[in-house]
Amino acid sequence: MNPRAVVLAMRRERLVLRSQQLRRQITTELQAVQPALTWVDRLQDALLWLRGNPLIATAGSLLLAVWRPRRAASFGMRLWSAWKFVQGLRGVGVKSPSRRR
Repeated sequence: MNPRAVVLAMRRERLVLRSQQLRRQITTELQAVQPALTWVDRLQDALLWLRGNPLIATAGSLLLAVWRPRRAASFGMRLWSAWKFVQGLRGVGVKSPSRRR
């Protein structure tokens, strides 16, 4: 066998072993954030459900507004504040591209 091919095969084997080690390491380290990722998945599922069932969400919020108007207003203000906060975060890292000449 060609000496260069042997060197490449050995290097490939070391890389495959290193890749397996890194996969095991990242799996272990991600266990710490697994609960947060579970909540993010639940939130995403809830948002997808709301997007698919807007009539039910609207009826529920109207029922809350009629039944508990003060609580509905408080909840609405919290949602508005959260929305403005997220909008502010979106603008933090965005810069207009500069033109080079």
